Amino acid sequence: MPFKMDIKEQKEGIFVARMEGSLDTETALLFDESVKPYLAPPTKALILDMSKLAYITSMGLGSIFQARKALEAGGGKLIITNPQPQIKKVFEIVKALPRSLIFESIEEIDRYLDAMQKKEIK
Repeated sequence: MPFKMDIKEQKEGIFVARMEGSLDTETALLFDESVKPYLAPPTKALILDMSKLAYITSMGLGSIFQARKALEAGGGKLIITNPQPQIKKVFEIVKALPRSLIFESIEEIDRYLDAMQKKEIK
C-alpha cells in the first residue's frame, strides 16, 4: 500500500501530519524527508494523525523515534493521534512512546496543548 502524508499548520508552531497507507522499509525515507522541515524550532508540536495508516514496520518506527528525538532536542513534542488498533498494538509492544503522547482525537490533543501553553505562561 503506498504511503502518503500531508502536513499542515493547525496553529502557530503546531503541525498536523496526516498519514495514509504503510510506513515501512520502502516508505520510511519519504516520511523522513517530509517531516525534516518540521523537526526544529519554531515547531512546538508535530502531530502524527494515524487514522488512515494501515501498517507500520520497525523501519517506520525508527523514523518516528528519530523525529521524536530531533523535536525534543529543540523543545518540541511529537504526538500521535487516531492510531488504528493494529498500529496502537505495535506501540504498546515496543513501549517506545510515553502513553501520555498518544491521543484518540485532535480535540483531546487541543486540550493537552492548551494546558501545556497555560503552564508555560505561569
